[in-house]
Amino acid sequence: MNDKTLLYQITETSEYMMSFVLVTKADNVIIIDGGRPEDMPLLKKYVGGRHISAWILTHAHPDHISGFIAEYNRNRLADFDIERVYYHFPPYEELKERTDVPDLKYFQRELNETLPGFLEIEPEIADIAHIVRQGESLDIDECHIEFIYTYHDGLFSNLMNDSSLVFSITTPQKKVLFLGDLGPEGGDVLYEESRHLLKADIVQMAHHGHMNVGMEVYAAVMPEACLWCCADWLYNEPEIPSYLQNREKLRRMQRERMYGTTVTRRWMEILGVKTHYVTKDGTNVIEL
Repeated sequence: MNDKTLLYQITETSEYMMSFVLVTKADNVIIIDGGRPEDMPLLKKYVGGRHISAWILTHAHPDHISGFIAEYNRNRLADFDIERVYYHFPPYEELKERTDVPDLKYFQRELNETLPGFLEIEPEIADIAHIVRQGESLDIDECHIEFIYTYHDGLFSNLMNDSSLVFSITTPQKKVLFLGDLGPEGGDVLYEESRHLLKADIVQMAHHGHMNVGMEVYAAVMPEACLWCCADWLYNEPEIPSYLQNREKLRRMQRERMYGTTVTRRWMEILGVKTHYVTKDGTNVIEL
């Protein structure tokens, strides 16, 4: 038993990955994503052999869930004591036939990068798998989890990022909002549907703080602290980094309103946020 609820924001051992381990007062664990295969040793260190009440997979990108897939393929997740895995990924069989999308080549690459690997193991984890529905909630010890946003059909210009689970974890002292890798269009839907649910003490910055939801989402959250899953180069990238300089191409792909972390950091200054936890500085331990 612990006298504190602790959230470990794990530093990256692979490029711009996302990994969180929450340890409850009853010494149970909630994992969020976990990163790539090379991130698994550090994840295991912070899990420490504890019972995993929930492993939440936000979306099917390799920097978020390929480690989970690799661990299953390596030894059927034998190193983890998992009660339930929560996720809601885009419907692969339906979407693989779609051609009426803004950029078909990009769409197909997104669809086929990581999701098929998960679908191969999905039947084998059926006894612990739970496909989340928007509006669901659950309680794990002192933590109340609310799933605020899941995959929305039709958000195809930024398919995987805009399918991110958005959820809050509330303890008796703090509320943390996790935005996954949600982008501008997904952020618009989140704001329109659920802005009344977004207020939180701490927010995980969407898509590592760049190419992410609009300021209106963060203004609805009005956080005291921000969680940045960012290496140094990403945390300090310019307003328009090199890969975003072809604005005409982005418009053709219907991927507009995408900027570097400089813009998002400026928003946080305007909102008066003073505390920033950044993975470039190492693993952060946050008391909830």
